[in-house]
Amino acid sequence: MMMRQFLLAIFLLLAPQTFGFVAPTASTKRAVASGAYYTKRAPALALSGNDVTLIDQLTDPLLLQHMATGGALAFAGDVIAQSLLSEEEEKSIPPKDWDVIRTNAFVVFGALYTGGAQHFIFNYLNNSFDEPLARLAMAQFFFIPFCYYPTFLFMTPLLRAGWEHGFGSEEAKSRQSQLFSEVAGKIPPTLLRNWCFWLPVQFVQFNFIPAEFNVTFTAAFGVIWNAILSWSTAAGKPTVSEKEA
Repeated sequence: MMMRQFLLAIFLLLAPQTFGFVAPTASTKRAVASGAYYTKRAPALALSGNDVTLIDQLTDPLLLQHMATGGALAFAGDVIAQSLLSEEEEKSIPPKDWDVIRTNAFVVFGALYTGGAQHFIFNYLNNSFDEPLARLAMAQFFFIPFCYYPTFLFMTPLLRAGWEHGFGSEEAKSRQSQLFSEVAGKIPPTLLRNWCFWLPVQFVQFNFIPAEFNVTFTAAFGVIWNAILSWSTAAGKPTVSEKEA
């Protein structure tokens, strides 16, 4: 029952974005009327135009929806990964030994970067580069290694350590350092997995998927990738033997 309700929630988040049921703001209507909102290749990814303020962009309903979608998919991916890696004899979703704090850290990262930052990144790529291969190269060989992973490497250990021991405490600083070292050591092989997974996916995205559906397309594959990312960078969770020691 819980799994069916969760899948229904994911559908409700993705369906409006997929079919374009997003209520326009007053600023969006002004931009559309002036012809500034819809650009050549990315009509629905971000607001643009001289009369659109930063506040308008940050409160754009589509941005908020992308952030909610990113957080929900990060939740799904980490829960799936933990369920597959659980050492409990009785398998369940979520697992009985569910590390809720780790999942919460992934949710925040998913909302802020996967949903929030990529809302603007895809708009930039689609409006700045005519060639799909150029967009693919920028996405995978610039934004992923120099923006995505540094943000992930900084944010998830910080949040996990802070929620476990209290932000600013000596225990949290020690725990953050431990998590940072463990996760950082797994970034190079994870980056290779990233390219094996996302290069073909985003080749299809930038060549065949309309710009207004880019975020939805990557969100669908993001469930799988979030599980891979969570599994491949899992760190700091004691095993059964360590608990018993």
